[in-house]
Amino acid sequence: MVYEVERTDSPEHSEHSEHSEYSERSEPSRPQEQPLAVHLIPTDEREQLALRLQQSLTGFVDGPQHAVAEAAAVLDETAKQITAALTEQRHSLRAEWQGAGKDSSAEADTEELRVALRAYREVTERLLRL
Repeated sequence: MVYEVERTDSPEHSEHSEHSEYSERSEPSRPQEQPLAVHLIPTDEREQLALRLQQSLTGFVDGPQHAVAEAAAVLDETAKQITAALTEQRHSLRAEWQGAGKDSSAEADTEELRVALRAYREVTERLLRL
């Protein structure tokens, strides 16, 4: 990580002020790390849903009622698949840090908890960007 000084041009903060704000940023040469599961819907299914939506848009002139019904069906299917994928991901994350497959009395160590917290953060931030 690279720390960068951010300065303001306001009179209170001159160029030589000791009150400069520090911010953390990723190095430009390294791509930002992505979660292992980049997409909630597999590529082939995403493409099929996008094609169905496009077909409903292009078919609007010939059959507006049918086009809107198809677009609604595509949205319903997309929401269903995203919900199922998120449910699976939540269960998987919880199982990892709660010690699934381990002795039931064993607790997760700090590193496992750090990794779990990072995974929760990544998933939540992705959802908040929607």
